[in-house]
Amino acid sequence: MTVTHLFFDLHGVLIDPQRTRHCFRTQLGRYLAERYGGAPEAWTRANQQIEDDWDSYYADLDFGGDDCAKQMWEGEFRTTRAHFRLTRTPEPPHDELIKLSREVLHIIPRRCDTAYPEARAVIDTLAQQGLTLSVTSHALEPQVRSTLDGSSLIQYFTGKIIGTDTMGRFLKDADYYRRAAALLHVDPVQCAVIDDRPEPIEGAKAAGMEAIFMCRPERCHDRRVVADALITDLSALVRRYPAHRP
Repeated sequence: MTVTHLFFDLHGVLIDPQRTRHCFRTQLGRYLAERYGGAPEAWTRANQQIEDDWDSYYADLDFGGDDCAKQMWEGEFRTTRAHFRLTRTPEPPHDELIKLSREVLHIIPRRCDTAYPEARAVIDTLAQQGLTLSVTSHALEPQVRSTLDGSSLIQYFTGKIIGTDTMGRFLKDADYYRRAAALLHVDPVQCAVIDDRPEPIEGAKAAGMEAIFMCRPERCHDRRVVADALITDLSALVRRYPAHRP
């Protein structure tokens, strides 16, 4: 059966994580300085410290359960709060901190254009070829949407934008992808998944989907993945999925 729907992971597939971290850190520093005072560089350094000590904020959180989205939001709250401690800035009230931890995921990624160089042209071509494009990401849906918007990609994804909070689960197993297909009322055999991690590739294949392993040279250190194809950038998808018209 012809593949008509493509599910893309976000970071490492469409979006460059290294450039994203740098841009997010810089833009967040400016945003927090404008709102709470202090030097942007101080907030930026705080964010770097938090990233360097990331596990201490998330170690006791469990993303494997049914409340994984709640757990992820708790992690966002903790890291947002830590910026004030590390910059020795008076901490806002609890409710304001919760609101801020959500706002930054809507606002900051929109200030960053960090798509891989070939991404926009390839995605535009795939959309013109009649494929329905969706995103399946471990990130929270507001962050996914704002990241795509910042890189001028959001308009191409007319299928579904699926984050951990959308699906209510973190693990991308066979059930995850069957549910993703069901959201679009499409048979899994008409779908392909493009991801840069082995577990989603295994989940997609178990669900009956085609699985494309993204192995960018700067990130891919283990090619022992049973996939239908291995690609090093998005360009190969244009040839693999030619024009389709319903």
